[in-house]
Amino acid sequence: MNIEETSHESEASLIQTVSNIMKTAADVNLKPEDIVVIHRLPSMKGTIRPIIIKSRNNNAKSAIMKKRTPMKTKGYRLVDDVTKRNHDLIRRLLLHPDIKNAWFFNGAVFGQTISEEIVKFDIFDNINDTIRDFRSRSRKFQRGESV
Repeated sequence: MNIEETSHESEASLIQTVSNIMKTAADVNLKPEDIVVIHRLPSMKGTIRPIIIKSRNNNAKSAIMKKRTPMKTKGYRLVDDVTKRNHDLIRRLLLHPDIKNAWFFNGAVFGQTISEEIVKFDIFDNINDTIRDFRSRSRKFQRGESV
């Protein structure tokens, strides 16, 4: 989050600092009980060590991650922890000719087709089959058939 480190920093002071920044920069009320773990990650000498936060539940995390844009405009960067498999899936999606954009949100990978459809993907999915199945379900839904 690009927060300067102090020599007397503790877990409690870090929670307080992050909570204050979230409240003032993005109007997110992050309570100390929402945080399970908070600490700094190792970093190269001379750079600000990033902070990692594990939230108690997905609601707290979602509230924070939905405010990425206002946080970014204030100079704080929030990044989701994406597994290597999900990262590889996003890369595969971006290489696919029918996919215009791909992203990770709330524990899932999504892709936007060139037809502007938003499709949820799993790491084991065949991309072509998933798009075809999505379109098939979508057509049935539009016709009022059971899916």
